[in-house]
Amino acid sequence: MWHIPRRQLRAALAQQIKRQPVQALRHQLLKAFSTVTIQGQSSDVVRKLMKIVKSDADINEYNKTYGTPGLRRTTVIKIGGEVLENEMATLVESLTFLKDAGLFPIVVHGAGPQMNDELKKAGVEPQYVKGNRVTDKKTLAIAKKVFLAANRKLVDALAKAGVPARPITNGVFEAKLRDLDVFGYVGEVDKIHGDSVYSALDAGQIPVLSCLGESIDGRLLNINADVAARELAITLQPLKTIFINAKGGWFEDGKKLASIDMSKDYKEMASRDYTGRQGTLLKLNEINTLLQALPHSSSVVLTSASALSQEILTGHSAGTVCIRGGEDSSVPLIFSSGKKKVGLMGARGYVGRELIRVIGAHPELDLVCASSRALIGQKVIEIANAPPLNPHTNLPATTVENTPLRLHPELEFCSIDDKQLATEPIAKEVDVWVLALPNGMCQQYATALDALNQPKQVVIDLSADQRFNDSWIYGLPETPGVRAKLAGATRISNPGCYATGAQVGLLPLLPFLNAAVPPHVFGVSGYSGAGTGLSPNNDLNVLHDNIVAYKSVQHIHENEVSHQLGTRVAFMPHVAPWFQGIHLTLSMHLNTDKSTQDVIQLYKDFYAAEPMVHVVDGMPLVKANSKHHHATIGGITVDEKNRRVAVVVTIDNLLKGAASQAIQNINLALGIDELTGLQS
Repeated sequence: MWHIPRRQLRAALAQQIKRQPVQALRHQLLKAFSTVTIQGQSSDVVRKLMKIVKSDADINEYNKTYGTPGLRRTTVIKIGGEVLENEMATLVESLTFLKDAGLFPIVVHGAGPQMNDELKKAGVEPQYVKGNRVTDKKTLAIAKKVFLAANRKLVDALAKAGVPARPITNGVFEAKLRDLDVFGYVGEVDKIHGDSVYSALDAGQIPVLSCLGESIDGRLLNINADVAARELAITLQPLKTIFINAKGGWFEDGKKLASIDMSKDYKEMASRDYTGRQGTLLKLNEINTLLQALPHSSSVVLTSASALSQEILTGHSAGTVCIRGGEDSSVPLIFSSGKKKVGLMGARGYVGRELIRVIGAHPELDLVCASSRALIGQKVIEIANAPPLNPHTNLPATTVENTPLRLHPELEFCSIDDKQLATEPIAKEVDVWVLALPNGMCQQYATALDALNQPKQVVIDLSADQRFNDSWIYGLPETPGVRAKLAGATRISNPGCYATGAQVGLLPLLPFLNAAVPPHVFGVSGYSGAGTGLSPNNDLNVLHDNIVAYKSVQHIHENEVSHQLGTRVAFMPHVAPWFQGIHLTLSMHLNTDKSTQDVIQLYKDFYAAEPMVHVVDGMPLVKANSKHHHATIGGITVDEKNRRVAVVVTIDNLLKGAASQAIQNINLALGIDELTGLQS
């Protein structure tokens, strides 16, 4: 995550761009960089950036690319050994600029020349097959020594310049032997373990990776640096992938190419004679393979250490820009076959964002449509990977988990109103429609979807519009008998967040309640419950050192719980300064004598087979339950003299209180295991 000064910079720049006419943008960019403190040498960053920024279009691009607070833009940079040997100072300066200007480097380095020097000293003649260095045991031992030294040299140079960096010399590239007889101990990457990379990024450190891999049984393997960079980029999906070499680009017949369109140029280039230059052919193949696995808009750049800073903006490259090419952007996106297609209406809010993330983590669901007028044209995966923002400060409200998401990289937000559903081709193709619109708006979409006459299409409404409609299944799976109703259901009303927590807290004692004294529920929610619109209930200045009561009688969730349980419940909600999570204290009077241990055991027995409800002996904490899919019940105490029970429930209002519960219901409706996609 960016430090606070960087966030202020992004927010200031975004606000200036919104408020000022286009002709004043350049001045405002300079003003923003000059007046808001950046980590590092802010004046140097401003000066270098202003040398690159030449037009209002450049400023708009910079703001669009780097202006979203909390959204981390990364670039995988493969650095050749010759550059480490001869251009270290220039390289460090360029890496520092990219990091400070908003494009965070993830470095993979080679060490070819250094390897050759050490092999010569050891009397070993280098051998290559298809551009890969043949690696026997002696060569592998030398490779380990050389790569560790090269990694240490770059990390030390960055540290000397005041740039935090983390050496990562193993644990990332899981590989298998390619062909022992042909290549020796050369690995073919099977899997990327990105935790150490994400950890470095979260700590504000440049990850510096050596291209050494390990087999599943721990055998050390040599990985070609170009291959390592390719696999890392495919997994991490950076904004850009850059190959730095001493030449500063791709040369043919002594001339540097400005661009390579793989759809037009690759076949002819690959057919040329690369005798003695098989490493060049390998690089061409790796770049082509990489581009096929990245979004169509992605590019791979070959450039020099001195020109690396230019890569902060598209179109300013001084090297060779490689693109996939050959596709018409109007061609419909192709999604995974065999998966159930999901469409989302109302994707802008906090719940919509969490829905995108849980759907993106689901192995059997494909998000094919995300409708939001406010976000139209933006990439869905970028919004999903960005942290939610406080509407008053436009700064991140919380951190975002580094979860790989199975979302189509080209999917953009669209805008579909209820009247368009009748003519939109995708409307009938979708297996599940999720309505995540405000209360009062979902009914019109539900009516329009009914008119499509798709009897197997599932519609799940996250608003309160259908929670009192008995023709829809009320989807609280932990309620006895509800799972059977959800199996094959096509119209499901998702419970509210407070209502979910209150009901899981009340259900075990429902038969033992004193009908003359309604249960009282005191609820406190993080401010995400107030939504993304401007409100005193999500204003941190109002909430600081405070909790605020609202709608203390006749709250919609009070009516919802009373309706669903068939007993009157009194509910008093409050909002607190934290972002995400709910605390509920329930007070219930019983019609029979029970001890504290009796009630604790009653709850444990009731939820013994319910993985999404945890019953604990101690007191549940909001911060321990936040960002988890389950609810927690604890703090159970009984006033035996007055037959009063107190129970505490915590729940994440955006997950079990909304998005995770929707996934439970979708899974049950489609015949998928209920917890698929919800492992945490």
